[in-house]
Amino acid sequence: MIKLPMMQRRYHFVLLGLTLSILPTVAIAAQNRVAEGRVMLKREGWSSFRTVTAGTPLHHKDQLQAIQGETAKIVCQGKSTHRVPSAQIYPVSYFCGTPRSLISTRTERILKPTNSVGGDDPTIPYMITPHRGKILDGKPTIRWNPVAGVSQYTVRVTGSGVYWETQVSGTEVVYPGEPVLQPGKDYLVVVEANGTSSQLDKGGDYRFKLVYPEVAQRVQEKIEAIAQSDMPEAAQALTMADVYFEEDLDSEAIAILESLVKSGSQTVQVYQLLGDLYAHKGLNLLAQERYEQAIELAIASEDIEGQAKAQVGLAEVMIMLGKPEQAIRLFNQAQAGYEALGHSQRVEELHIRTQELAVFNFGTR
Repeated sequence: MIKLPMMQRRYHFVLLGLTLSILPTVAIAAQNRVAEGRVMLKREGWSSFRTVTAGTPLHHKDQLQAIQGETAKIVCQGKSTHRVPSAQIYPVSYFCGTPRSLISTRTERILKPTNSVGGDDPTIPYMITPHRGKILDGKPTIRWNPVAGVSQYTVRVTGSGVYWETQVSGTEVVYPGEPVLQPGKDYLVVVEANGTSSQLDKGGDYRFKLVYPEVAQRVQEKIEAIAQSDMPEAAQALTMADVYFEEDLDSEAIAILESLVKSGSQTVQVYQLLGDLYAHKGLNLLAQERYEQAIELAIASEDIEGQAKAQVGLAEVMIMLGKPEQAIRLFNQAQAGYEALGHSQRVEELHIRTQELAVFNFGTR
């Protein structure tokens, strides 16, 4: 593993402490979302209603008002879809119930996007999937970062009686299922090329586990129910990604969202959630790319909240990449967005975050 210079190691450590003490983390267990159409939304803390589009996550205290003459639907944590009647104002809880009935009895997973370093050296074939998580079946797709000038990679999976090795010319390969992976056992995947290895990545502990059959069945039942719903493609994919993430199946969540990217999706939340997932896994260059795309799409669609959220995520990635000046600029831009929404609490949180980051940055020069 590559060692960071002393100043940079100290820099990351201190900023992590600041980040987790100031900015709220994001729970993305299965959420309520706008499933179709446009709807007027007013969150708790906002000064007025704003137009939002399909994919936008909803909280039980949010208020909704359908736009006159348009059809809008919401989905309640992947379970049921409801049409939002026009003219009147409804709380999300009117359709989806109270938090007690919404929140899973399993512990909600929390995204802490500043909790990981890595994925920032393009000369390393660092792992993309699987990446420190669980997999749904015994034939996972292994993907890694393409290294310029490399035409052949060696891929190796080891652990619990398994030793499998192959050579490929591309940047992904499907594990053939033999030797058989056992549920609950740790396996390590390593990719090597031209004398470099995925294990040199700063976030490079690429161990994964196959889920137990009962978990796989439960997840598949949820996914099939979503697939059979009348939700549009993007809403289905985002809802499926929520389910996968709730079960620690990050590789599956990433795969389904990346399939939308390949098909040319223009949904801000697809790129936003991919940015969150990549940042959470310490894949910072990939997170940067997806956050930047989310910002571009949010600007084009005048999605102020989506733009601000992606700017905050990108700012945290800039910190991990050792670019605090860019992070400060992004935090300031996000703060302006929340000011436009009238979200005074979030404005104050970002003001404190920016001030402390600026003091630390300039105080260590």
